[in-house]
Amino acid sequence: MDGFKKLSDTELLQLLKESDRIAFAELFQRYHQALYLHAKKMLRDGDDAKDVVQEVFAAIWTKRHTLEVSGAIAPYLYGATRNRILNVMAHQQVVSKYADSITAFMELGVSYTEDQFREKELAQIIEREIASLPDKMREVFELSRKEELSYREIAERLNISEHTVKKQAQRALKILRLRIRIALFIHFLPF
Repeated sequence: MDGFKKLSDTELLQLLKESDRIAFAELFQRYHQALYLHAKKMLRDGDDAKDVVQEVFAAIWTKRHTLEVSGAIAPYLYGATRNRILNVMAHQQVVSKYADSITAFMELGVSYTEDQFREKELAQIIEREIASLPDKMREVFELSRKEELSYREIAERLNISEHTVKKQAQRALKILRLRIRIALFIHFLPF
């Protein structure tokens, strides 16, 4: 791999188009830290920044055969990272608007106490939202919450990394919180 450190970005890109994993790894090593710091500065969240950089490089690997970079790779990578950051920010704004609208609704004096929620309806809403998760994410979530397996046990059972299990469980919770809030808001909205 030391020989690859001496290659130019252009040479690495050419090798990447030929599916050379070491060339891809070298490009990743050269740029991932700078892209991560840029993303973290913009997003103010290390996990989101890591996800953005991973998505950028995953897209590069996926498009490696048809990837066209005119000029240096650095501006291309920064542009791709910027676009992903903007997508994350747009998504965060949507989530924030939903949360704000629910808060505003509750502040208007319309509050539902636990005794107003019928347990059966709430359980149905939760189960429906769990069922709508992507297959692998749902499986990880159910093993974690219903079977109470640790991340390590789930990773071993599914033959995936413990980090992947943790990320899938965190994303499932994030998605479910939002979806259940919205579902509850719509379901119990007085007309």
